[in-house]
This record gives sequence, C-alpha cells and structure tokens, in this order.
Amino acid sequence: KKNESNQNEIITMSPTAPMLEHQVTSILTSDASSDGNCPASRSFAGSQSNNYIDEQADEFVEQQLFFVTSYSDFDKLAHGPRGHAAKYTLRVYRFLADGAVVLLHIAGEGERVINPAFSRFHPRLNVVYTCTEDIEENGQILAYEIHSDGSLTEIGRVDAGGTSTCYLTIDRDHRHLIAVNYWDSSLVVIPLSKSTGEFNGPIQNIYDPRQGKAMLACAKKDGGANHSMNDECTIAARQVDPHSHALVLDPFEGCVAYVPDLGKDLVREFWYDETKGMIGCEFNVLPSGMSTGKPDGPRYFEFHPKFNVAYVVNELSSTVAVFSIDRELLSEIASATKMGLPMDKFKGRSTLKLIQSIKTVPSAFPTTMNTCGRICTHQSGRYVIVSNRGHESITIFRVKQGCGTKGKAMRGTLAQVGFFHTRGETPRHFQFDHSGQFLIVANQDSDTIAVFSFNLTSGEIRYTGNEYHIPSPNFICKSSNYLKIIMLIHIYAMHS
Repeated sequence: KKNESNQNEIITMSPTAPMLEHQVTSILTSDASSDGNCPASRSFAGSQSNNYIDEQADEFVEQQLFFVTSYSDFDKLAHGPRGHAAKYTLRVYRFLADGAVVLLHIAGEGERVINPAFSRFHPRLNVVYTCTEDIEENGQILAYEIHSDGSLTEIGRVDAGGTSTCYLTIDRDHRHLIAVNYWDSSLVVIPLSKSTGEFNGPIQNIYDPRQGKAMLACAKKDGGANHSMNDECTIAARQVDPHSHALVLDPFEGCVAYVPDLGKDLVREFWYDETKGMIGCEFNVLPSGMSTGKPDGPRYFEFHPKFNVAYVVNELSSTVAVFSIDRELLSEIASATKMGLPMDKFKGRSTLKLIQSIKTVPSAFPTTMNTCGRICTHQSGRYVIVSNRGHESITIFRVKQGCGTKGKAMRGTLAQVGFFHTRGETPRHFQFDHSGQFLIVANQDSDTIAVFSFNLTSGEIRYTGNEYHIPSPNFICKSSNYLKIIMLIHIYAMHS
C-alpha cells in the first residue's frame, strides 16, 4: 500500500490571516538521517582497547529487551479484538542485530494480569510498569523488576483509581507516576521511590473531568458500542462522555500536562505541580484538529525531540494535527510555579497553536473504515510515524527541517513519504529498536508481531520476513538506553 504519487493534502497556516486553508504539495526534503545509535553506549565501548571487553559490550548492545503485552478478556474491553485471547499476557523478547527476536520469558497468567495494554520502562532503573484495561473494575498498575535473562519479579501493584487504564507517565524527577483511565476519564498521581522505582503508597491526587457524574455510555456486552468501529452511531456513543487517552508533560519545564480527550475532541492543558505531585487547574482547552464539525477523537500527543512542535494523532478522523509550542508562556508558567503564584492568570491562555493537519490514509480511502493507533517521532527527528487500524498500514511522514520562509512549509510540519502494509490486521502499536533501523509492529487481530527494516535516508520500511505468533499483542515496550549503559559499566568493572 505504498503511495506512489507522493501527493498529500496539507493544511498550512496562512501568513496573513489566522484561518487555515487547504493546499496540495509533493515537496519532500532530501536530508539523510543520522545513524540513530546511542552516543553514550558507542563512545564508552570505543574508548577501551581490550578487544574481549569490546566484543562483550557490542554483544550486549545488540541484545536489547522488549516487553510485549496481550489482551486476555475481551468482554472487559470497550473495543472488540478479533484475535485470540492470551492465556499469558506478558512476554519478554531479546532483539538481535539482524532484526530477529528471541522469546526469553512468558508470565502474567490471564486471570491475574488482565488485559495489560500500556507499559513504560523507568528512565533510569531496571523496572517496567504496565496497567490493566477493564471497563467494569478499576485498573491495576503493576511494577516488575526485569532481569538480564528476561525474567520478571513483581515488586508492587496499586489501584489505578479508575476504569480502562490506558496510559502511564513518569515525571521528570522520577518521584511520581501519572495514570490515565480511558473509560471514566480520570487522571491519578501515584508516588514512586526515586531509588527503587517501587510504589511509595496509593493514589495521592486525582482529577475527575466528569466531576462525579455517572457515565452515560454502557459497556458493549450490555448493548453499548464497540469502540473498534468508526461509524456514526459508534462515534456518537463514544463521544457522549469525556475519554482521556493520554497525559504528556512538556519536556521543557515539566509543569504543563497535555491530555487528549477523545470523547470531546479536545486537548486539555493542565498545570502540573511536580513538587507536590498534583494535577492542578485546567487552564485551557482547544480543539484537537480543524474544527470541521466532524469528529476527530484525539488519541496521543507527541513532542518533537528538537523543535518547538507537538503532534496529535486523531483516531476518528485519521489525521495528524501539528501544533507550535509557546515556549515563552511555558517559561512564565514555570516561573509562577517556583514563586508559588496563583495559576488563575493563565486560564484561557494556550501554549499550543495549530499550524497543520494532514491525513494518515489515502484521500480516497473511507475514514469510517479506519482508526489510528500509535504516533511517534523517529529518534532522528526526521520522521513521524502513525499506525492505521483498518487500512492496516504504517504511514510515514518526513519532518520539515529548515525554517519556513514565505511560500515554504514551517519547520516541524509534515510531508508524506508513503503508506506501508503491516503484514497483518489492526496494527495497534509499534516500536523502534535502539538503533532506529528496525520497526516492530504489533498486529493485534492477526495475533502476530512483524519486523521491518527502516531506511534512515528515505524513511521507507521493508518487511524482513521475521514474524512471530503472539495472541492479541497490543503494546511493545523497549528497555531504556540507561539500562544498557549500566550493564556496560558492569562488564568493564568485571574485566578491568
């Protein structure tokens, strides 16, 4: 399903008026990407003359770990998977340099770890967190120590304070974990031990956008909508209630939390007090797209690693909205936080400004037959990648690198590279390896993960032939670079 025309519909900000207009462009930049390897790991290994130690280091760098989760009880979900329910929901794989993976460990009996659907590695500890998805009972957040052989040791679990838990964030000081509950839309903050990563107690702060009101929609097994569908009736049912789908802290100051609300077509901006571990006032909301009158359904929010730009993937409209970031306003909010000033003066002021909207599927493909899955920026900062469930594809966009001048696209805006079939159905999630040269896709409804090579220059992917059977895979989480560096230090210490 690769696009041969390289044409796509782009909406750019008019330089003379605040309105948005449609344009058609085929302009692609030709800049080659960097190799994407971890500089710390590479320079550390290369600084030693002992060949044996270098070989051991190189071997370890190649053996990165991936934590993969699966659905086990479809009746407890808002959506309707079509694959097979997993008896065991947690798997750990070792990823090899040639794009193959080796299964190291299976855990998580389905009745004990029900529907784990989002995971996150601790930024600097050998700990992985995962959360369970259940619209009937509160989700659980579990913490595991992950060992070099792939085995897992549970070191804690806490109540998520809401239903259908779908997203986890760790704040900059690594003292709090923030969880998002999709079904009832609640946001909760849980304290963490900075030294061990274990939970330091139950929920210490909760935000409920429904303000205690009961849910209007009912579960699909009770006659409610199947959230996998995208027809008008389903969308109406999905948007009768708010549905928070993620929470991302700004990477510049760490004081603003961005929450895409799929149920209300909004991106909410909250003040986050990192010292107290508290989600404070909601000081602004803005549409997650073009405000065309048709539903957008914002799902995920992603910052560019270098530019003052953020991307929102709209699940229902199959679009990516590009926003510029007001760094000055972020700094002003951070300064007010440090001085203990009230946040009221920031109400109604947004740190975001819409500058582009672009489709994730071909223009002739029916939007009602697709919902978007994941969005991410490539570590090089040169590409944005989105998965399409229904079109069964990965869409790759090239990121404009230069400064926009009159008549040219702004830095951070997107141009389409192409559409690539995922060799399966319902690509709910995907993940790059640490080098950025391989893409692993979780095809939920065909019970497989497939591995693709990624061309750093062109942005195109190619199927490697490596495919693995996993019941209803829904999330792929990779170990952190920090863990690799610590293990390398351990190798050198043993042989010095």
